[in-house]
Amino acid sequence: MMTINKYYVLVPQALQTPIHQDSDVASEKEAQRQQMVKQAQQQGGL
Repeated sequence: MMTINKYYVLVPQALQTPIHQDSDVASEKEAQRQQMVKQAQQQGGL
């Protein structure tokens, strides 16, 4: 999250770190989901 003012840009470091961790977890879950979809397609699923 970024707060923009006409005088300065504030990017709180306390908020930056958890966002990156969440995106790493989300991308890992997305990779697992894609792998499961591919596996289901190979087995003749949907």
